[in-house]
Amino acid sequence: MADKKSLSLGQAEAEARGNLPQSNRYNHVVRLAQAIFGMPIAALNLIGNEAQYTISAVGFPLGSIPVEESVCRITVQHEGVMEVSDLREDDRFAGISAVVKTPKIRYYAGVPVKGQSGQYIGALCVIDLAPRKLGKQQLEMLSDLGALLERELATQEEMDLAGRVQQHMVPSEPPAINGVEIAGRVQPAREAGGDYLDWFVVEPVVNNVTQPPRLEIVLGDVMGKGLAASLIASEVRAVLRGHSQYTDVGDAVARTSTTARRDLEANARFTTLWVAQLDPATGHMDYVDAGHGLAMIVSERGSRRLFQNYLPLGMPIDDDWIMASDVMEEDELLLVCSDGVFDVLDDDFNKVEKHLKYVLDPALSCQEIVDMIVAFAVQNGASDDVTAMAVRRTGETAKS
Repeated sequence: MADKKSLSLGQAEAEARGNLPQSNRYNHVVRLAQAIFGMPIAALNLIGNEAQYTISAVGFPLGSIPVEESVCRITVQHEGVMEVSDLREDDRFAGISAVVKTPKIRYYAGVPVKGQSGQYIGALCVIDLAPRKLGKQQLEMLSDLGALLERELATQEEMDLAGRVQQHMVPSEPPAINGVEIAGRVQPAREAGGDYLDWFVVEPVVNNVTQPPRLEIVLGDVMGKGLAASLIASEVRAVLRGHSQYTDVGDAVARTSTTARRDLEANARFTTLWVAQLDPATGHMDYVDAGHGLAMIVSERGSRRLFQNYLPLGMPIDDDWIMASDVMEEDELLLVCSDGVFDVLDDDFNKVEKHLKYVLDPALSCQEIVDMIVAFAVQNGASDDVTAMAVRRTGETAKS
């Protein structure tokens, strides 16, 4: 039997995971349990301090019940399968609602499952409406299914952690340079994804001359979704940060390609990349578009794309990635998005002005604009990672 400390830790972990939606990662194991044992109910329940959370089930509703109404709360206190042939004859369970009222359950067999911490956080159970008893081989099979679910839970927890780490890498503070407002948001299609954004201040040394402070703006998209894409995205982001401190954006992208090539090729991945260095005082901006194609400057006067016909990083051949330049006026907004946004616009830039008119509202902050863009994409069925970044010049004097 687990000691109180272990149980408490397991419950706390379950509590943190208790509001998870139904997941295909668990559904196939729960359906398999129901089919193997031929019982009307099978469920994966996580046990919190106050409630039991059913996150996957056949024949039973998803949601939560008070923990004192749970049978699985006892299962997580034991090693191995817990079987109760008739719940009415067990004082621990005879008075709970599911036994006394609908659905009037009678038989229960459950196996505890551990989280990545090694503590029991819930149970896989099968339930019948009539008393019965399973054989030894059947109980061993239920235990095996519990072990399979543990592996699925561990994988899910790793994905959750990767997603949290990735979100923490999105800048949360304004850059240490005056004259500019910037905001960005990444909404991965899964827990973690291949989209990444960044901004930071650079004073690159070009031809042995230190340049005035500039704001570097980055948005990229690694092919694919999930954990592998997020790891590659984190690497490219870090490498680009390092190279950008010493050279212009064109050379920084080329050096990043060289540094990251091995990992991109080994994992059969490529990454699009849009990088710019903006002088907030003058609006002068140097940029490189490495296969991204989703940056534009918009104002009441119209819009223009900041586009170059270069290859993404990680393709079989290198490209030149020579930087281009533009000047951003104070009444203009720089908007950079991932293809998760433009997919719902049928990849038509003309639809930006029609569907995203609010980006021109000067009363909206950059953060409000990117939040509205991400919400628009998600509400319109975006299936890919969704990322948006907005930048304005504010007319303030840049810091020396």
